[in-house]
Amino acid sequence: MPKFFSVLFLVLFSFSTFAQSSLIDYGPAEISGTSIVDASLAPVVFLDQVPNGVNGFFADSSFNGTNQQSIADNFAVAVAGPTYGITEIVFWGGYFPENIPNPTDDFTIILHSDAGGSPGPVIYARYDLQGSRATTGVVLFGVDEYVFTFDFSASPMIIASTGTYWIEIYNNSTASSAFFWETGNLDVTHGVAGNNFAVETPGVTWLGNTGNDQAIQINGDNAVPVELVSFEATTNGTNVNLNWATASETNNQGFSIERSSGAEFKAIGYVSGFGTTTENKYYTFTDREVTSGIYTYRLKQIDFDGTFEYSNVVEVEILTPAEFNLAQNYPNPFNPSTKITFRLAADSKVSLKVFDVLGQEVMALINNELTAGSHQVDFDASSLNSGVYFYKIEAAGNNGTNFNDVKKMILTK
Repeated sequence: MPKFFSVLFLVLFSFSTFAQSSLIDYGPAEISGTSIVDASLAPVVFLDQVPNGVNGFFADSSFNGTNQQSIADNFAVAVAGPTYGITEIVFWGGYFPENIPNPTDDFTIILHSDAGGSPGPVIYARYDLQGSRATTGVVLFGVDEYVFTFDFSASPMIIASTGTYWIEIYNNSTASSAFFWETGNLDVTHGVAGNNFAVETPGVTWLGNTGNDQAIQINGDNAVPVELVSFEATTNGTNVNLNWATASETNNQGFSIERSSGAEFKAIGYVSGFGTTTENKYYTFTDREVTSGIYTYRLKQIDFDGTFEYSNVVEVEILTPAEFNLAQNYPNPFNPSTKITFRLAADSKVSLKVFDVLGQEVMALINNELTAGSHQVDFDASSLNSGVYFYKIEAAGNNGTNFNDVKKMILTK
């Protein structure tokens, strides 16, 4: 799946229906296996079932003496993936028969998979929702009709695969005796005829209603996981500093940093991503002690499912050092290995050796011709005892310069 571009998603869910049935009251459940993706997506209509102003479903036990009831309606998803998400749900209903809205609504909205024509396992569950509400000017069953809007753009409900899904909704009406959802016209292209309601055991015992559908609209699109907004490279001596930023991420495992000096790209490091977020995130990586030359860098952004995408490349040039230099090893103290870096102002015959405190040579690391620039050697002291050691460089440059230097290092095991 392509990465590195942002995702804008809008899902409108209009919900309703009316029959003398009821809903049971139940508390929050422990939901596992959910994946909340913070990403915005681009709109495309998947389902369009508009309110018809004809019928609806009651809820709440105090109105007709039955148990409270959950309403659920089904819809078909033809295009899906790990970056498709519901970001807004809209439905229509009213407070019956007193026509007194709750001071504060208490909605539960649950997304189910399908289980043989009824709501199946829970995919997402959102509790204690208020949303926004406004009157529409329509009077139905002698009470005002309201439109309820819930914004999930900060944490969309991801629909990862195609198939049939169910949205279950419950509202605990306190100011009026009951609450109702309005019915809608079936979308013959994407809708699934009929709905379900649970009377005794929500989510377990479902009763089918083939004669009505709730008013539902769903918009969505394929979201791309990572929006890379900047990627730059700067030099600091022989170090290359890479900095990049993302505006949003979805399922982002991380970035493999790759470098080329004219041949194929090779991985030189890795930085973990933030998984899923709509916040700006900033990253940095330093490629240390790079030899002189021109280099190009790119990022390989990797999803948790293994899919990946490359960024554009950036180019830098490491200049030839103006003078010879032997740097302090890093890390120091070390166990059991460390890096020794030196710079050559000209092509040189180089000798790099390690000595103990008695001046005895314990290892020869380099003894050959090297080009001008920065060089780095890995020193593995696994076979040596703890203690103080010295490393010495002797470089005879083809420009007539002779360079000698000694540094101390400590091996701690």
